[in-house]
Amino acid sequence: MQNKITIEEAVKQISEGFSSIYSKDDVLHLLSVLETKSNEFEITDEMVRTLSDDIAEALSNEGTDIVDDYELTMNYKEVELDSIDLNEGKIKAAVQDALENYIDNNKS
Repeated sequence: MQNKITIEEAVKQISEGFSSIYSKDDVLHLLSVLETKSNEFEITDEMVRTLSDDIAEALSNEGTDIVDDYELTMNYKEVELDSIDLNEGKIKAAVQDALENYIDNNKS
């Protein structure tokens, strides 16, 4: 099994090597040992909890703006919610804002 290297390490190896023409085999070998940063991403339990809290807070901050319409039935000493229509656009925007804020605040 070959050890993987990052793109930065590959660039360093090439720039420190002899200036010559690299063969197709050299390039294929280099590409086979490259490790992309997308392979390094991992979602932790803490990240899930933080994101969940951020999304819940963002939706809570929207308040009644995320509700387009609702129907109630009033009975003796009781109010029942028969239906509720949510504004999907405002929900998506609140979730997207929460995710973007999380990403901006946690860039390495």
